Amino acid sequence: MTNAGDQALIIPIEAGVFLVFLVCRCWRMAAAWAVMIVAGSGLMLALKLYFEACGPARHRVLYSPSGHTMAATMVYGGLLSLTRLNRAAVLAATLAIAMLMGWTRVALGYHTVMEVVVGGALGLAMVACFGIRTQGWQKQFRPVLSILCVLVLVAISMRGWHPNIESRIQSASRLYFSQWECKRPLLHE
Repeated sequence: MTNAGDQALIIPIEAGVFLVFLVCRCWRMAAAWAVMIVAGSGLMLALKLYFEACGPARHRVLYSPSGHTMAATMVYGGLLSLTRLNRAAVLAATLAIAMLMGWTRVALGYHTVMEVVVGGALGLAMVACFGIRTQGWQKQFRPVLSILCVLVLVAISMRGWHPNIESRIQSASRLYFSQWECKRPLLHE
């Protein structure tokens, strides 16, 4: 279940859904989808770079916000908002996705509860903004079958590939940001 939020699956789904919008000539939906993806991913990247700059703290509470939780919540919740479900049902289902993904990340020991709460909250915020922005346009766009085909093709073709983005973020954060953010102990003679 936790692999449903892996970037190896999420990034191709994001691109595939964007392409479906373009092929269907749903320019506003494509733009709203792109803004949601870029904003959510950009905010998560900024949070990770900030919190990971100094490495894990002794009493780790919030070291690396959960990108898996944010991405799964944002992408699958965004897809749910394209259905004929009402807002309350979309919100409830998206919250369930966030909780389930968060639980898997904590159960596997990859994140703390606070880290998955931050990731889930960011994903929920992105879905809410996407849903509000596209509310009137969704009636014009209903090729759900096309999106399901994209999801199946992506899932099949990306099986086993892992881009290891997390370690690159950690390295970049420590290399470029630790000098400004980390408090070094003073050396006494």
